[in-house]
Amino acid sequence: MSYSTITRALVSYVESHAADARLDLEQMGRRFGYTENYIRELFASQVGVSIMQFYKRRRIILSAAQLLRTDKKILDIALEWGFGSHEAYTRAFIKVMGMSPSVFRNTRPILGKAQLRPGVYGLELLEQKEKRSDVSDMSDIKQDSIILHDIGQVKFGSYGSAAPFPICIKSVSEYLGDDVSYPYIMAATGAAFRLVWNTACWDLSNVDIYHAFTESNAVYELGARALGREFSFLGRGENTTKEEFLDFIRKHLAEGYPCIALGIIGPPEPCIVAGYGDDGESLLGWNFFQEDPEYAGDVTTAENGYFVSRNWWENTDTQAVMCIGPVNAGEASPQEILRQAVSALEGRIEHSYAKGILAYDAWREMLLEDSHFASTAYDSLFSKLLVHNDAVQCLMDGRNQGAGYLRELVAAQKKGDNTKLEQAARHFQKVSAYAEEMSSLIGDWSDMDAMLQHLADRKVREELAKLILYAKAEDEAALQCLKEYLR
Repeated sequence: MSYSTITRALVSYVESHAADARLDLEQMGRRFGYTENYIRELFASQVGVSIMQFYKRRRIILSAAQLLRTDKKILDIALEWGFGSHEAYTRAFIKVMGMSPSVFRNTRPILGKAQLRPGVYGLELLEQKEKRSDVSDMSDIKQDSIILHDIGQVKFGSYGSAAPFPICIKSVSEYLGDDVSYPYIMAATGAAFRLVWNTACWDLSNVDIYHAFTESNAVYELGARALGREFSFLGRGENTTKEEFLDFIRKHLAEGYPCIALGIIGPPEPCIVAGYGDDGESLLGWNFFQEDPEYAGDVTTAENGYFVSRNWWENTDTQAVMCIGPVNAGEASPQEILRQAVSALEGRIEHSYAKGILAYDAWREMLLEDSHFASTAYDSLFSKLLVHNDAVQCLMDGRNQGAGYLRELVAAQKKGDNTKLEQAARHFQKVSAYAEEMSSLIGDWSDMDAMLQHLADRKVREELAKLILYAKAEDEAALQCLKEYLR
């Protein structure tokens, strides 16, 4: 094995264990087949600093990411990363970052992806002259493995949300050093304003974000536009080969940019591809279903928590891969985002799908159609419960985030009349509140039988139908406010 390969493996190992309270060099030596002393000597000779100096620096860098990404108190972050006091953490932080933790949090320097070693990327403090992390390196495209460390985990509940694609975009944006809020991403992708209902059946895909606009892939490109970055996309057609997918993934990971894929593990939901091994036979990253026994039977877990999947191509739900790449323009303008919001909210019928305001009517009509609930079989009611709950969650999450974005916009715009934006935010917040009432009417997931009984109950469904009408009225009012503001 060449020294470059060994060095890459050593750095990757330390990066995978940077969150550990203690780096166990004896265990590391056993993993590599070397003595602890030889590990120390080899690392220092190849990397140029001692392994413990490198480890301590990486821990400071990762703690700095928490200063930017969370509202945790500095003392809590210090204790979480193994420092006994605020003072001890501050001394160590200044030594590495050149400023105190409080100054770092207030000035918000650019923290983004950097090449630690060929084939190994992680977070680093970037030069202030750089506009976010935008340095590409194609020299590693022939590596048999590449890994991008320190990408934030994606799961349902990340950023207080349940929308996979915006969650993936937010995680990637943090890794790339883009300082944008989650409400902004939800709004800029249109996810905050969507509602879709298939009039032909109880369709579990209603909630999928690609239904938000007429062009199904438009929403993915909006994710890149939200960050002012290039977008590239490869769909899985009838004649698409595994090698084409791998070439796409290898190319972008070699440049240090994560990929977002649909599928890999389980359903065709977005996930993050953060690396590959064995020349692409195995993919690594974060997936919403990587711990779900129904889908992850053949999935293993890397030391840093990433999934490792070897059967990703055999999963027929692996439908596309895309990349949010280098900076190429400014972020989406508020007017552009608000026009997209209007487009998502406008009522229209596309094929069998009622979208925007019209989705409320289709949803309500199917809830009140008793023939749909004639069968009380568990599986029949359960599938309808899932579809109904998806719509409720879409409104709770989306309209709350949409209101949050409008409030951010009002705060940022010092001049002009923002009355209509403030009114729209209040209307969206009421939609979210009505959705919460819908959720409470059905009950808690801890008692599934009760939830199914409530959904089957005509009186409960009539109450749900009333709340749907109320929510529709508030969305209509918000839509009118946005139109008037744009005029």
